[in-house]
Amino acid sequence: MDIQSLFTYFTNELLSVYHSTAFSIFEFIMGIYVIVLVVDIILLLIVRDVGASWREAYVGMNIPTELTKKSKKNKLKADWEKIKQRLESGNESEYKVAIIEADNLIDGLVARMGYKGENFGARLDSIPPGQIENIEELKRAHEVRNRIIHDENFAMTKEEAGDVLGVFEKFLHYFEVLS
Repeated sequence: MDIQSLFTYFTNELLSVYHSTAFSIFEFIMGIYVIVLVVDIILLLIVRDVGASWREAYVGMNIPTELTKKSKKNKLKADWEKIKQRLESGNESEYKVAIIEADNLIDGLVARMGYKGENFGARLDSIPPGQIENIEELKRAHEVRNRIIHDENFAMTKEEAGDVLGVFEKFLHYFEVLS
């Protein structure tokens, strides 16, 4: 037997196996197996919330569900809109309440990100530089909130309140809550 006839023999045998009923059944079962594997992978990605995991790896911090789940984002947006509506009242005390509520809202998010501290100021101080884009502005906005709480004669205009709320809003935009 020469090489060419040996090659032809093996080729014919492989083709007969390939066209056999047993191989067709094997192909069908493997096709179903592959489909099941792909569906399993997709379900695992959904259950593990891979988008949040990638964001956590990119940002370098724990991301609370309010910042990753659409339904929770919508609730957070609604809460934020209620806070912003206080600016439309024309009442200085409402401006102050808006700042206090916004500060509490952001404080809760930062606490759920895993930053330690007995209050918002301590938590802000524990955030490494560069991890949150506008950390220094957040610290200044929190100082305004402290002045509102501790100084009963503290006066505030609508523009000043809008600027402070803008800092908190920038934080929410950074985490794509208001986008």
